[in-house]
Amino acid sequence: MFGTLVVFYLFLGGCGAGIMLVTAVWSLAFHRSVERSLAQTKAFDDVKARCFGAGFVVLCLAALCLLLDLGRPERMFMLFTRPTWSILTFGSYTLMANLLVGGFLVAANLLYLPFVHAPARKVGEVLCAVLSLLMMGYTGVYVGSIEAVALWFNLAVPVLFVLSSLSSGLSAVFILGAFGRDVRLLDGWTMLLHRCHLGTLVLEVAALGAFVGFAVLDPFARESLALLLDPAGLGPWFVVGLCGLGLLVPLITEGFVMAADRLVRLLPVDVLCIAGGLVLRFCVVWSGMH
Repeated sequence: MFGTLVVFYLFLGGCGAGIMLVTAVWSLAFHRSVERSLAQTKAFDDVKARCFGAGFVVLCLAALCLLLDLGRPERMFMLFTRPTWSILTFGSYTLMANLLVGGFLVAANLLYLPFVHAPARKVGEVLCAVLSLLMMGYTGVYVGSIEAVALWFNLAVPVLFVLSSLSSGLSAVFILGAFGRDVRLLDGWTMLLHRCHLGTLVLEVAALGAFVGFAVLDPFARESLALLLDPAGLGPWFVVGLCGLGLLVPLITEGFVMAADRLVRLLPVDVLCIAGGLVLRFCVVWSGMH
């Protein structure tokens, strides 16, 4: 039903949209601050350009995975020339709109475009935030709306995928921001993002628990759930890869950062968090296609 390319499409689409959402909201909040200095603004502009560029590239890779999965390029064009009322069509239009707005923001932040003024950038960032949130939600609804697969037809799946996308996006921003110019000037803002990440991880753990709970209560989903937890099957990937390394380790790390009230950049932990988002999608999709 779903191939490897579709799983990568769901992950890259969600992660790319997460990066764009976090960057756009951060930019809107940062430029509303009246206490920022010129040096902080220059440092943030460098990080913002990196993040918008990376998010746009990830979304392009998601579009490429969708194109390759369709097999023939003309099928991709048919999604736009002959649209139908379907979730896939909605997702395709949302992805295309995200790419157009993202491309505008990349050009506006990386190139010298004197005709693009601050209000136009602000409108672009608002649109980017809305479209990115829709894209994140679509990746979960696309899977969670398939009634034929009991494990996927789960109320927690869309919420779980949205939170996973947001968590991956935040981790990616942490990694990209660590290599920015004069990034120490943004430590206050970075700590605020870490608080948001901690809250996101807590909600993601709760959503994962709800997902497993709903699957236990559904007799038609128990066979898929057994495969998901099977030590000889997907169990090690789900328990160790997702729950342990992808969620528990980042959660403990963020809790330590908040408790110590000290910014600690542990980039390998952010890499684990992003990888956990990929493992989540592979585990959920493959266990449902037993």
